[in-house]
Amino acid sequence: MVVWLFAGGGEAEVRGLVPFLKKHFGTYCRFDRKTPVKYKPAGKPGKEAPSHGKTGTSLVKEVRKRLREALKNEGSCHAVLVVDDLDCSPLDKAKEPLRKVVDQCVDTESIPVCIDFAAPELEAWLIADWENTLQGHPDFRSRAQPMRYQLST
Repeated sequence: MVVWLFAGGGEAEVRGLVPFLKKHFGTYCRFDRKTPVKYKPAGKPGKEAPSHGKTGTSLVKEVRKRLREALKNEGSCHAVLVVDDLDCSPLDKAKEPLRKVVDQCVDTESIPVCIDFAAPELEAWLIADWENTLQGHPDFRSRAQPMRYQLST
């Protein structure tokens, strides 16, 4: 099963989200990340590299663009997953524009769409899945409780 993944945010979404999903869905799903796009380091000294991800309105525009490109160049997928940080916004306010743009691009009768939010940030997922993320890692064992407290507050 091929799932096209659209995510807002930054480095955690670029480097951590697909491995996290693979771990929990095993070989059943292949997650094909469409956003965020990992940019190569800036070529000119002193020039700042662009940020990886988008959020809010900019994510909606990016999903529209990348979803249309994927449909044109790759055909189709089995499901679409959109993930973003809620950033303390009301759920309906954040979800409605994303749902609308996906509905405009994809036949949602034949392709399931799931729009999920980390509330308020992706770091909340680390706490929710604590036993399977940082708690067991040898580099973090001695700092586990203080780190969990910091993340939760």
